[in-house]
Amino acid sequence: MKTQDREQGGVLLGALLLSLLLAMLGGVAMNLAVTETMAAAHQVDEKHGLLLAESGVEQVVAWLTHGDLPAIGGVPMPALCAGSADHPDVDYDAVRPDEDRVLNDTSVGESQMPATLGRIVRTRLYGSGLPDGFCAIEVTAASRSGVRRTVSLDVGATRIPPLQEAVSAGRPRPWEYQKFKALAIRFGTYYVPDSAGRLYRDGHMTPELAQTASQVFAPSGAGIPRGLVFIDTLDHAPPSAENLASLTIDAPTIEGIFYVNAHVVLRPGGTVPADGRASLQGVLHTSGHLHVEQPITVSGAVVAEGGLTGGERLTVHYDPDLGRGRVQGLPVVYPLPGSWREW
Repeated sequence: MKTQDREQGGVLLGALLLSLLLAMLGGVAMNLAVTETMAAAHQVDEKHGLLLAESGVEQVVAWLTHGDLPAIGGVPMPALCAGSADHPDVDYDAVRPDEDRVLNDTSVGESQMPATLGRIVRTRLYGSGLPDGFCAIEVTAASRSGVRRTVSLDVGATRIPPLQEAVSAGRPRPWEYQKFKALAIRFGTYYVPDSAGRLYRDGHMTPELAQTASQVFAPSGAGIPRGLVFIDTLDHAPPSAENLASLTIDAPTIEGIFYVNAHVVLRPGGTVPADGRASLQGVLHTSGHLHVEQPITVSGAVVAEGGLTGGERLTVHYDPDLGRGRVQGLPVVYPLPGSWREW
């Protein structure tokens, strides 16, 4: 073979090897692209399933908050979940048409996700394994391609004794001191008074942190009620005749749930509404004596364990939710820390 022919053959062989290598690299790149595309699509499907499952948990929390589980087949609202994952207290399964509508009808509840993401396939409530647990909520959802995700959450329950009357005076308290103190420290705002009637948040008795009762009772300014506000006794012990401070409140508008371990004078001043009446939106509960000096309209309830004077100046519109133990500003059910799981 001539030298020229050998050189041409070597070039041709090199070209063929290069072409084969490029083809192999192209195939690998294509396979990687397909794999990445499939993985990305699967990840999106998993995310959709997770979002749907999370929305299902939110919906159950809303049902429990309103005390109204969908009554399919006579499903009762459990007083306390005591079942197991294998034998739940409540079990909604989308294979049953009526329950599918409850789980996936976008017109039911605010937490439902768009049906284009997939569907919730099962929701179960059973006993919590945590000391403060009311129940465990478990929701399984599937994306449109069938990828399933499950989430569970244990929730506790706030049990509040009902207030059955618009105005109650001179009677033993249905709202227990220690329970509401613990609730305020956990969910609301806690204050300690001094003998001059100044209030200190979280018991930090530094003079520059002192607030007047009117500052504490006035609206927050953000348009949001203060929630539960607890004012303790002078010695931080349950109320008695010897450990109550005296507070004068002149805020014209009061919004929130106030548990006050003090003698209270309501003397609304400042800018009042055009009808000349101050207003209280919520509950005023005093362990001491309550004296009302100016007309005030209450939407909620008033409790004065130590007696009431000037009660004729109160115009009270009773909130019937209080008779069912539901107090605005306190969660009916709440997530227990560390209980969120997903798989």
